[in-house]
Amino acid sequence: MSSRHVVAVAVAILIGGSLTACASQEVEAAPPSEPTASQTPAPTPTPTPTVLVVGPGQRPPALFDGDCDQMLSPEEVTAVLGRPGTLDTIQASTGYNVMAGAGGLHCVWVADNVDGLHVAVFPESGVSEVDLAAVDPDRVGDDCTWYCGVVSRQDGYVVVTNVNGIDARHDDAVRTSALVTPLAVANARATAEPWIRDRTGWCEQDCAQLGAEVSADLGMSLTGEEWGIYIDPPLTAGLLADEAARFWACRLVDDAGQYAEVWAHSGAAWGAGDGLSSSGLPAPWQGRAVEEEMRNDFVRGSGRRMTDGVNLVTLSPVPIELGVDVGTLATAVAAALTP
Repeated sequence: MSSRHVVAVAVAILIGGSLTACASQEVEAAPPSEPTASQTPAPTPTPTPTVLVVGPGQRPPALFDGDCDQMLSPEEVTAVLGRPGTLDTIQASTGYNVMAGAGGLHCVWVADNVDGLHVAVFPESGVSEVDLAAVDPDRVGDDCTWYCGVVSRQDGYVVVTNVNGIDARHDDAVRTSALVTPLAVANARATAEPWIRDRTGWCEQDCAQLGAEVSADLGMSLTGEEWGIYIDPPLTAGLLADEAARFWACRLVDDAGQYAEVWAHSGAAWGAGDGLSSSGLPAPWQGRAVEEEMRNDFVRGSGRRMTDGVNLVTLSPVPIELGVDVGTLATAVAAALTP
């Protein structure tokens, strides 16, 4: 059985009474007092504001309604860049939106045919588990020379700014971040409602343990190995969002070196897509087939995308040479990840 790290979220502010059950006691009622002319009415207590609790597998509210022009207006972009910039509307991926999973939005503006400005904004509640000082040291360090970035925090938001250009260096990123951060945060505060995240049931996985449990289930030898995840790493905001989702990847490798990969994002059940079926999977898992595709090593195979209602797990293309069909392997992986 795999280990899960469960993060409790304090939601006492949403509950009218105490979280501790107490036995009732009879209290003698005091006699009513006669009102006097000197008595004044008691002040009306200020109602406690409610904060939205985002469920473990739910999508957080969309920051800026998903609109980059609300993050930075065209006029604000021009002021930051010193020249007009055009919003890049090309989507980087059709897969799970890890930025939205952390409650954030990532936007790119092009100037002089260069993607010169990358900005991502996250509510602190969406990235509260991340050590911001340790994110992407190569790009946020003083020696950066390419897509240099700054991670800043202000008034409950985290803003990630990356700059790109022939002469863009760390100092340029610092200056740009100083302009971008107050604008983006002010725009976010004008529209966003506060929320907190319930991370109950979010998973973390030991790859060696996953390999051992799947091997025992299938009666074959598969070694679970941690995989470096990135061949072409995302920019700073993408790395931060992946950490916020506790993103992990394991390879299940047989004795001949054939393997399948298991990728997981915690709290991402909302991104599983349509057409899910529980057929062949242990409760509470549901899944759907992933069309046959080619891996980076040119091996072809089909895969599975699965969710337990909280987490999103993807089984990469499983080659025929591995000696186990994708459905059987998916069932064993889901069973190993079920507490």
